[in-house]
Amino acid sequence: MRTDVSHSPIPGRSHLRLRELTGPFHRRSRCCARRGVAMLELAIVLPILLMLVLGIIEMGRVMMLNQVATNASREGCRQAVVPGATNDRILQIVNAYLDASHVKEDGRGVEILDENGQPVDLQQVGSRQRVTVRVSFPYANNTLGFTAIMGAKQLSNEVSMRRE
Repeated sequence: MRTDVSHSPIPGRSHLRLRELTGPFHRRSRCCARRGVAMLELAIVLPILLMLVLGIIEMGRVMMLNQVATNASREGCRQAVVPGATNDRILQIVNAYLDASHVKEDGRGVEILDENGQPVDLQQVGSRQRVTVRVSFPYANNTLGFTAIMGAKQLSNEVSMRRE
Protein backbone atom coordinates (compact mmCIF):
# COMPACT_ATOMS: atom_id res chain seq x y z
CA MET A 1 0.00 0.00 0.00
CA ARG A 2 1.35 3.41 -0.94
CA THR A 3 1.44 6.15 1.68
CA ASP A 4 2.38 9.00 -0.65
CA VAL A 5 -0.99 9.37 -2.30
CA SER A 6 -1.84 12.71 -3.74
CA HIS A 7 -5.02 13.29 -1.81
CA SER A 8 -4.80 15.37 1.36
CA PRO A 9 -6.94 15.27 4.49
CA ILE A 10 -6.74 19.09 4.61
CA PRO A 11 -9.24 20.75 2.23
CA GLY A 12 -7.55 22.92 -0.39
CA ARG A 13 -4.16 21.32 0.18
CA SER A 14 -4.25 18.53 -2.33
CA HIS A 15 -0.63 19.21 -3.30
CA LEU A 16 0.59 17.99 0.09
CA ARG A 17 1.36 14.33 0.36
CA LEU A 18 0.44 12.13 3.24
CA ARG A 19 4.08 11.38 4.01
CA GLU A 20 4.76 15.13 4.44
CA LEU A 21 1.83 15.49 6.79
CA THR A 22 2.90 12.65 9.04
CA GLY A 23 6.64 13.40 9.01
CA PRO A 24 8.62 14.67 12.05
CA PHE A 25 8.63 18.25 10.79
CA HIS A 26 4.90 18.53 10.33
CA ARG A 27 4.32 20.77 13.36
CA ARG A 28 7.04 23.31 12.52
CA SER A 29 5.87 25.91 10.07
CA ARG A 30 8.01 27.77 7.57
CA CYS A 31 7.56 30.95 9.61
CA CYS A 32 9.31 29.48 12.65
CA ALA A 33 12.17 28.16 10.55
CA ARG A 34 12.58 31.55 8.88
CA ARG A 35 12.67 33.28 12.25
CA GLY A 36 15.63 31.12 13.26
CA VAL A 37 17.49 32.10 10.10
CA ALA A 38 16.83 35.79 10.80
CA MET A 39 18.24 35.41 14.33
CA LEU A 40 21.37 33.78 12.92
CA GLU A 41 21.81 36.59 10.40
CA LEU A 42 21.39 39.16 13.16
CA ALA A 43 23.99 37.39 15.31
CA ILE A 44 26.47 37.55 12.44
CA VAL A 45 25.80 41.10 11.23
CA LEU A 46 25.18 42.94 14.53
CA PRO A 47 28.75 42.77 15.91
CA ILE A 48 30.18 43.98 12.61
CA LEU A 49 27.66 46.81 12.40
CA LEU A 50 28.28 47.76 16.02
CA MET A 51 32.06 47.92 15.50
CA LEU A 52 31.55 50.09 12.43
CA VAL A 53 29.27 52.55 14.26
CA LEU A 54 31.58 52.79 17.29
CA GLY A 55 34.58 53.33 14.99
CA ILE A 56 32.77 56.20 13.28
CA ILE A 57 31.94 57.76 16.66
CA GLU A 58 35.54 57.39 17.83
CA MET A 59 36.98 58.94 14.65
CA GLY A 60 34.55 61.83 15.07
CA ARG A 61 35.89 62.28 18.59
CA VAL A 62 39.48 62.34 17.26
CA MET A 63 38.58 65.07 14.77
CA MET A 64 36.75 67.06 17.45
CA LEU A 65 39.72 66.86 19.84
CA ASN A 66 42.07 67.96 17.05
CA GLN A 67 39.83 70.98 16.43
CA VAL A 68 39.82 71.75 20.17
CA ALA A 69 43.64 71.74 20.18
CA THR A 70 43.65 74.09 17.17
CA ASN A 71 41.15 76.50 18.71
CA ALA A 72 42.88 76.52 22.11
CA SER A 73 46.26 77.34 20.56
CA ARG A 74 44.66 80.03 18.37
CA GLU A 75 42.98 81.68 21.36
CA GLY A 76 46.21 81.59 23.31
CA CYS A 77 48.22 83.00 20.42
CA ARG A 78 45.74 85.84 19.82
CA GLN A 79 46.23 86.95 23.39
CA ALA A 80 50.00 86.37 23.30
CA VAL A 81 50.58 88.87 20.48
CA VAL A 82 48.84 91.73 22.31
CA PRO A 83 51.25 94.07 24.14
CA GLY A 84 51.30 93.48 27.89
CA ALA A 85 50.46 89.77 27.66
CA THR A 86 52.05 87.43 30.20
CA ASN A 87 52.80 83.73 30.08
CA ASP A 88 50.55 83.07 33.07
CA ARG A 89 47.62 84.79 31.39
CA ILE A 90 48.09 82.74 28.20
CA LEU A 91 48.22 79.52 30.21
CA GLN A 92 44.98 80.51 31.97
CA ILE A 93 43.23 81.23 28.66
CA VAL A 94 44.32 77.99 27.01
CA ASN A 95 43.53 75.85 30.06
CA ALA A 96 40.12 77.50 30.43
CA TYR A 97 39.36 76.67 26.78
CA LEU A 98 40.48 73.06 27.24
CA ASP A 99 38.47 72.73 30.47
CA ALA A 100 35.36 74.05 28.73
CA SER A 101 35.88 71.42 26.02
CA HIS A 102 36.19 68.65 28.65
CA VAL A 103 39.82 67.81 27.85
CA LYS A 104 41.34 66.06 30.87
CA GLU A 105 44.34 67.68 32.57
CA ASP A 106 46.50 64.54 32.62
CA GLY A 107 49.39 65.00 30.20
CA ARG A 108 48.21 68.38 28.96
CA GLY A 109 50.97 70.64 27.66
CA VAL A 110 50.98 74.32 26.70
CA GLU A 111 54.17 75.89 25.36
CA ILE A 112 54.88 79.49 24.38
CA LEU A 113 57.75 79.61 21.90
CA ASP A 114 59.79 82.24 20.04
CA GLU A 115 60.73 82.29 16.34
CA ASN A 116 63.39 79.60 16.91
CA GLY A 117 61.05 77.23 18.73
CA GLN A 118 62.57 77.96 22.14
CA PRO A 119 60.46 78.65 25.26
CA VAL A 120 60.14 82.38 25.80
CA ASP A 121 58.88 84.90 28.34
CA LEU A 122 56.40 87.17 26.54
CA GLN A 123 57.76 90.21 28.40
CA GLN A 124 61.03 89.73 26.49
CA VAL A 125 59.50 89.45 22.99
CA GLY A 126 59.70 92.59 20.87
CA SER A 127 57.28 94.00 18.35
CA ARG A 128 56.90 92.15 15.00
CA GLN A 129 58.53 89.00 16.37
CA ARG A 130 56.78 85.69 15.85
CA VAL A 131 55.17 83.99 18.86
CA THR A 132 53.98 80.38 18.73
CA VAL A 133 51.58 78.70 21.15
CA ARG A 134 51.64 74.88 21.09
CA VAL A 135 48.92 72.83 22.78
CA SER A 136 49.19 69.05 23.20
CA PHE A 137 47.43 66.34 25.15
CA PRO A 138 47.26 62.54 24.97
CA TYR A 139 44.37 61.05 23.06
CA ALA A 140 44.16 58.01 25.34
CA ASN A 141 43.11 60.15 28.33
CA ASN A 142 40.30 61.76 26.36
CA THR A 143 38.81 58.84 24.49
CA LEU A 144 35.25 57.65 24.95
CA GLY A 145 36.67 54.20 25.64
CA PHE A 146 35.09 52.28 22.76
CA THR A 147 38.22 51.59 20.78
CA ALA A 148 41.93 52.27 20.73
CA ILE A 149 42.17 53.69 17.22
CA MET A 150 44.83 56.26 18.07
CA GLY A 151 46.60 54.31 20.82
CA ALA A 152 49.00 56.41 22.91
CA LYS A 153 49.39 59.27 20.42
CA GLN A 154 49.55 62.92 21.38
CA LEU A 155 47.17 65.34 19.74
CA SER A 156 49.12 68.51 19.18
CA ASN A 157 48.62 71.76 17.34
CA GLU A 158 50.38 75.09 17.19
CA VAL A 159 49.57 78.54 15.93
CA SER A 160 52.07 81.32 15.16
CA MET A 161 51.40 85.06 14.89
CA ARG A 162 53.53 88.20 14.82
CA ARG A 163 53.56 90.33 17.94
CA GLU A 164 51.91 93.76 17.70
